[in-house]
Amino acid sequence: MEVSFSPGRSDPIKRRIPEIRVFFLTLAVFFLLSAEAGLAQTYKYVDENGSVYFVDSLDKIPAQYRKDSQILPELKREEKVQKKLSSPVSEKSLIGRWECQGSENGNSFTVIMSLRPKGVFDGNGFKKMGEKTLVWMFKGSWRVMEGDLVLTYTWSSAPEPKRGTSQYDAILEVNDQFLEVKSGRTGEVVRYKRK
Repeated sequence: MEVSFSPGRSDPIKRRIPEIRVFFLTLAVFFLLSAEAGLAQTYKYVDENGSVYFVDSLDKIPAQYRKDSQILPELKREEKVQKKLSSPVSEKSLIGRWECQGSENGNSFTVIMSLRPKGVFDGNGFKKMGEKTLVWMFKGSWRVMEGDLVLTYTWSSAPEPKRGTSQYDAILEVNDQFLEVKSGRTGEVVRYKRK
């Protein structure tokens, strides 16, 4: 069977090309957006010992913990950092004793943290609450990763942060007098003075 088209008529497939292009473009955008949404998920789960874990895939959570896991909102690095450092931060420049003072809900507080060689940190905090003073201690390991000061707590006398959790604080500025970070936990900018 031979098919021929007369010069006055257009090919039916050619007439539908704009519709086909729109369909495939829409389909491609849908797949790209759904793939990006799937990659952006961060899951949190707690094991039987109370250790907190963060993973990027539901498959990485042991079956017995999946039911109680949480999907965390995405935090893009650009949202965490207000200003960028001009050069990478060396871990050696952070070694030392750092102190932060401030107030929260009308109560003054002091946090003292020592970043030690070989990635070890410890410290304590004092919070004046009327006539009483709340004291807490903490320790763990630390490192610098992609412009963040990463603190992994191995022990804390306070309810938060829990043992095994990591806190990513964006380093905004560091010099021989102070260290300024944006807390990955609260989003607040905190300035420590070198002691």
